Amino acid sequence: MSPTSSFALGSLIGILGILGLFLAARAHDPQMYVVGLVFAIFAVLFDFWLIKRWFDRKSS
Repeated sequence: MSPTSSFALGSLIGILGILGLFLAARAHDPQMYVVGLVFAIFAVLFDFWLIKRWFDRKSS
């Protein structure tokens, strides 16, 4: 994956994570709150995985 596409994918996932936080903040039931938090946690973990993959590729 090229650096540009990794950046674009990371940005898109980051935006989805922020939307998940808005979803959790405006939730009226516990299920929607949990879904929003899961989106946000997934976005953070995915972006950290992209960063790890970038540095692993640079070191080898």
